[in-house]
Amino acid sequence: MKNVSALIDTYRYLLKILLKNAPAIVILVFGLSILFGLLAPFGVFVNSDLFNLGLKVAQGEVGFGELIPFLVLFVVAALAPGLIDLFVDGFAEARSQLVLRSAFRGEMLQKLKKMKYEHLENEASMEIIDKAYSRAENAARHLFPMYVFYSISSVVGAMGSLYIIVSIKWWLIIPILIPFILETILASRSTFNIYVELESYWKQEKEYAILQNILQERDYIRENWLNQASDYLVETYKSRLNSRNRTYEKHFFKNLRKVFLSSNISRFAVLGNILLLLFIYIRGEVSVGLFISASLMIFNSLYNQLGGSVFIFKWGHYHANFFNYYRRYFELSDDIEGEAASMPERFDIEFRDVWFRYPGTDRDILKGISFVINDGEKVSIVGQNGEGKSTMVKLLLGLFAPDRGEILVGGKPLARFSLEQRIRLFGTVFQDFSRFNITLEENVVIGDLSGTGTKAKDRFESALKRAGLEEVVESLPEQEKALLGKQFEGGTDLSGGQWQRIAMARALYGNRPILILDEPTSQLDPMAESALYREFAEITHDKTALFITHRLGSTAVTDQIIVISDGVVAEVGTHEELIEADGLYAEMFESQKSWYDRSGSGREAS
Repeated sequence: MKNVSALIDTYRYLLKILLKNAPAIVILVFGLSILFGLLAPFGVFVNSDLFNLGLKVAQGEVGFGELIPFLVLFVVAALAPGLIDLFVDGFAEARSQLVLRSAFRGEMLQKLKKMKYEHLENEASMEIIDKAYSRAENAARHLFPMYVFYSISSVVGAMGSLYIIVSIKWWLIIPILIPFILETILASRSTFNIYVELESYWKQEKEYAILQNILQERDYIRENWLNQASDYLVETYKSRLNSRNRTYEKHFFKNLRKVFLSSNISRFAVLGNILLLLFIYIRGEVSVGLFISASLMIFNSLYNQLGGSVFIFKWGHYHANFFNYYRRYFELSDDIEGEAASMPERFDIEFRDVWFRYPGTDRDILKGISFVINDGEKVSIVGQNGEGKSTMVKLLLGLFAPDRGEILVGGKPLARFSLEQRIRLFGTVFQDFSRFNITLEENVVIGDLSGTGTKAKDRFESALKRAGLEEVVESLPEQEKALLGKQFEGGTDLSGGQWQRIAMARALYGNRPILILDEPTSQLDPMAESALYREFAEITHDKTALFITHRLGSTAVTDQIIVISDGVVAEVGTHEELIEADGLYAEMFESQKSWYDRSGSGREAS
């Protein structure tokens, strides 16, 4: 009953969307399903009369003219199923899928805007998100129109066929239905087991998808070619896929006896029922035409119709379950809407005894972090890799919430700000910044889509200038309208440093009061890193700025340095103060100072 209830709820939801957007398709599918089902018993009557009348024509009892109407009906009964299938499979399915996809994707993207970021780093949530995006649409395609058409036409056809059987001898329905009922009970049990087994393969399928991307995506092809790694990766892919298949085969063969039994009872029943029909014909209780037509019906279509009548209950829950991931996707928690009515007047930042561990883990990443960054101050947050620096950024951006303690901006708890307000607070350049295969202008303006018109154009030009992109724009054939990247024909790829400046322009375009650079220079040499930090300090002179790094190129241009170690603040001070303290920062600086000496821009060793 649970499966049936879920199936009904799913259809209620699907049909609501389809009736709103494509009512004619829904009505036609239901109407043609009934018509398609009627064609089978109709064909039996036509064939029966055609056989009987044909014999009379052959014996000279009637003229050929009396046969013509039945030949016409025979042709209609033969051609109509193909035409109906063509409409349902070729048009109704494509149209329904387009309607549902538009509805699904639109709602899902709106949900994604509000969803808590932590779900994107949680494996259980990612399974729901992945299946909602990749499998819900395919499940909907099966449920409508495929299963609706097949089930309704089968029910109507089965009722008509059973009427013909009862009209011959009422008791014939018993040897026909008993094998079918027994087969259905056995099949329903084995079907559920296979479904559960299939559900366990999601993690493996994700691994195969990742391997497949490594084999075909542009970012990997060059290195694969240079290392001649493609053959190895292909073999790895095949090996893992074959391992999954062998696991499934073990389950299948373990249940083969049940599967074989549940799939073949009706086949033996067909032979038995045709022999019963032959016995009745020999006794002269049925005409030759009806005997031949009814025998062909039992042999070719009757059990398919009976099976189709319950097919949706046998397999529908499988797709309803996948579609349920779509619903579960919308049940994932949303970002909490804040209560702050306005943006703060100043933009100082305070971490107050902040503790945090990632959901589903048992290790604290931050252990009572406390510090203050004043409004307009430039601060370097330094530490070795894995010490919690990027985690601090995620908390500051509101991607995660602290387990204990609080973060304040402008004296107000960060949790009180709405998502929209937090977006207006922070401009961020990440280490793994995105390289969008769209125009240069679009690459920049997606940093803030709230503005249009002359002011937006002025902001765009200002962001290009401040990020040092004017020469890059001038060198492109279509300037700011030039398509970037190599995924589309005519696109222009840029150097890593140029892409980095586009990411900076994107952060600057929003004109946000707090700017964050989270390890954006890790791919640059130390001299280029120091130069970039100096530039960034100059163009953010009127803003609060955070430089997150494990390298010390930024410390030459910042007002304060915060050293993070093992999830706590180890040291705070200026460069000179921390060198004099001769602690962790001094040790880091001593080990890195030779990187920056040649640039003439780093601090001199103290």
